[in-house]
Amino acid sequence: MNSTEKQAGFSLIEVMAALLVLTLLLGITFTLLNRFQLTYQVEEGYADAARNARFASVRLEEIIRSAGTNPTGKTAVNWLTFVDFGGLSSGPSLHLLSDLNGDGATSSTLSSNADVVIVSENITLQLDASTNTIRMVDNNSADPNRRSVTIAEHIRSLNFSDPDGSRREVVVDLIAVPTGIPLNDRRYREVHYTSTIRLRNR
Repeated sequence: MNSTEKQAGFSLIEVMAALLVLTLLLGITFTLLNRFQLTYQVEEGYADAARNARFASVRLEEIIRSAGTNPTGKTAVNWLTFVDFGGLSSGPSLHLLSDLNGDGATSSTLSSNADVVIVSENITLQLDASTNTIRMVDNNSADPNRRSVTIAEHIRSLNFSDPDGSRREVVVDLIAVPTGIPLNDRRYREVHYTSTIRLRNR
């Protein structure tokens, strides 16, 4: 019995067309994934800048609110200017005084085991523009290793001001920058954060 069976298959042209379509689909998929990944990195950098701005604001608030602490109520201490903007009503640094131990003076640095906490009665908060950090300087400390600590990072601009001249409130205006995003990237965004801090003890 003779039977001829015809076997059907794909021609070379069909295989090439299928590979071309598959290559195009994979190219489109990888392009979209790359864009999604870049968008995620930009948004993550922006969210990180927002977190840094909030953290810096909260940290500055807890430090500034303690200015003028005077547990013993000594009148000699109360005559001091507890908040100084460098002789002006605003500026990039803020000098704060307190009498934390109640001895009637502002010359003490209280002992602390923490490496990142300064417990001093005489401090200055300032922006270090070369490193984009906010630093707290202990003006009473003679030890250069403990004299200054970083309290916030990735901050490009910082300004303190007195809204009504009463030295009872401090307005903190700062700009936080995202990490890992070039300045010339069109998606680069900064976070501008402003808060008003009322001194607890004034």
